[in-house]
Amino acid sequence: MSSIREFRREDVANVAALWLKVFRRRDGPAPKHLQDYFRNVFFDSPWRDPELPSLVYQEPGKGVAGFLGVIPRAMSFHGAPIRAAVCTQLMVDESARPSYAAAKLVKALFAGAQDLSFSDGANGVSEKLWHSAGGSVALLYSLRWTQVLRPAEYALHQLRRREPLQRLARALLPGARAIDAAVARGALGVLSRKYRLRQPPGTVVEHAPSDETLLSCVRQLCGRRALQPQYSLESFGWLVSRAGDKKLHGDLRKGVVRRLGGEILGWYLYYLQPGEVAQVLQFGGQPGAIHGVLDTLAGDALRQGAVALAGQVEPRFAVELADRGCNFALPGKTPGIWAVAHSKNAALLDAIHRGDAFLTRLEGEWWARFSDPLWSEGAPRGSEHLPSVGQFFPRTDRI
Repeated sequence: MSSIREFRREDVANVAALWLKVFRRRDGPAPKHLQDYFRNVFFDSPWRDPELPSLVYQEPGKGVAGFLGVIPRAMSFHGAPIRAAVCTQLMVDESARPSYAAAKLVKALFAGAQDLSFSDGANGVSEKLWHSAGGSVALLYSLRWTQVLRPAEYALHQLRRREPLQRLARALLPGARAIDAAVARGALGVLSRKYRLRQPPGTVVEHAPSDETLLSCVRQLCGRRALQPQYSLESFGWLVSRAGDKKLHGDLRKGVVRRLGGEILGWYLYYLQPGEVAQVLQFGGQPGAIHGVLDTLAGDALRQGAVALAGQVEPRFAVELADRGCNFALPGKTPGIWAVAHSKNAALLDAIHRGDAFLTRLEGEWWARFSDPLWSEGAPRGSEHLPSVGQFFPRTDRI
């Protein structure tokens, strides 16, 4: 009979091979670096908890035919310690009974010892699975924001997403750069005023802050939410290091914004790839200083060649984001990635649904490296755009 059991170290090779088969359409053994990453994330993290294991689904004659990854995280709710299970990489072999196996994995997860189950990477199919098992969409944490920095190049960036128009986009690039240069000089009137970046006076930026400095920002400036992450220096350093390994969106840049006297106003972490949309991992700051932090972040990204900034909406800073001309959007059908949560504690869920939680991309699964093209060596061109972290089923018609 089929069964669900905890993920063991001896399962790593089979689970990594299943990952390649489900997410990259590749049969055969997984490369060593992918197997090592599975071990590092699921067995060697500083939050490793034998009571919160990842899960595998077995079928007779098939061995491991499904998997649901769990990354335990330490958090606090109104000051009391709680355990959270951050969920990632739900996958089922299509030759198995996928919907049945996936539902069993999610139900087994919810029966675990954690106080909160959370994922910021659920596609439409997995969201329905969570809902059917008693979970819900965390709507506020599913919102995404975008701030355009170079309007002409950003328009071409959107054009490049359509393969038939990529050649046209490349041909128009010199003209787009000239337009954006004129916008930056203030030579295009209303357009220049719309995209003018404000430079906060009397501040300096520390571009290579230590993990200890960043952790002090998270601890002191995350606003005393009802639900907050709890980090030690070791666990925070491990997390930032793993996030820094992710190269899909470029290099991880860090900044701490200070007054000239040294007082910290806020911080930010984002991925930079010149000519692309910079993806914001986390930001925050003192009340009243968020405008300045966002302006500093935008200015740094613009100077480094980003065409826009994008990130997950932080509910408490939605007004400041809107003031900076950001566009807001919920996930569409494609790719349709949602934040989802489950807890037996109604008050805990209520805090999430009203936005009283510090749940950035660094607290969920978004930071993980599974989506990097590195894992796609030998895969067909364009495979890096296949569903990755949290997009649990690449072909939803099979569910």
